[in-house]
Amino acid sequence: MSGNLNIKEFNYDQSYSAFERQSNDSQLTSHGLETFLKALRQRSIIFNGNQPVKVSEIACGPAVRTVNYFKNMDFSPGFDIRATDFNEKFTGKNGFDYDSSTCSEEKLAAVVDDSSNEEVGLIVKTFFDAIKNRVLPLKSFSVKRGNAFDDNLLELLAKNGLSIETERNTFSLVIASHCLYYVLNEKVPEVSFQKFFNSLTSDLLAKNGIAILCHSMLKPKSHIALETKYDFHKIKNVCPTPEEYQKYSIDAVIERHCQINDLPYYKMEVNTSVCYTDAFFNQQDIFKDIHRYNELDDDALDNLLRLLFIARRSAMDLYQDQSCFGLNSLVDEVVSIAKEDRCLRDYDRIYLVLSQHATQEFRDQIKSLVEDLNSTAP
Repeated sequence: MSGNLNIKEFNYDQSYSAFERQSNDSQLTSHGLETFLKALRQRSIIFNGNQPVKVSEIACGPAVRTVNYFKNMDFSPGFDIRATDFNEKFTGKNGFDYDSSTCSEEKLAAVVDDSSNEEVGLIVKTFFDAIKNRVLPLKSFSVKRGNAFDDNLLELLAKNGLSIETERNTFSLVIASHCLYYVLNEKVPEVSFQKFFNSLTSDLLAKNGIAILCHSMLKPKSHIALETKYDFHKIKNVCPTPEEYQKYSIDAVIERHCQINDLPYYKMEVNTSVCYTDAFFNQQDIFKDIHRYNELDDDALDNLLRLLFIARRSAMDLYQDQSCFGLNSLVDEVVSIAKEDRCLRDYDRIYLVLSQHATQEFRDQIKSLVEDLNSTAP
């Protein structure tokens, strides 16, 4: 069975798929965002008038979640969605623009069906399926590849052929889900965080727009605490100190920069988990020894891929690492944390950040809406 796993190279897609198979994060956080967006629609907040709602999603992956957020929403003017990601598999080689007023669905279908077209990534295919299946009134979209935390964010989200200035501060919704962790990989993370929030306020958000930022909090023994240790190498103990929490937990980063930039914010919480099966706990000795991976069946291999997703490293690399960041330590730590209920927990927080120029009426509307949603949350 080890033939299905390249122990010398880490395969992100393979490990992420294994994570998704046993995680309820996508389902629960998507539901939380959908509930908030539908509440906006019901109260005619943002979703009003006869113009498409302009949305940007940062680090959107294949855009499946993007579609699910707005799926089957009753808003006839539709949406203008701008998507960006660093992965060329998602964005295509040079990005893509579509406008229903100048390109028919049939023409778009022909472009998507052309397997030799390097401009068509998974995002375009996801958006086309949404248009074809009538689950999302997508009037236009733009896709570009880039590093949202290093490149000019407005340029990444602006449609080709339009002046940057005409795009500035015109986004009603800006979505960034589970991506700000990667700022920790930048040379000076705090500078990159400041740049992101400066762009959010100076370049992206409309006067009465909302940035939706969904991330896991660095709680002790959580899945993100394991990632922060084994992937980012920012902590050595999965119970972070108060100083480490303030520096590396994305909720603390968001609140700090909202205060620096005088941005109003509101928050909702969602608890999630990713499960491991008995195969992991019963064969933990095999998981520590790459020379025995041929003994693993499909179920055990799936657990192994979820384990590798925590560290984002190859099995070989982890095996050769005898430090506290190596394979032995990772297996022992996950077993110790997850042995009682067979899962690792995460504690997600959804921040709803407004522009510093938002009207008082708009601030009051969002505050009231969030209070109502939190009062009925399970």
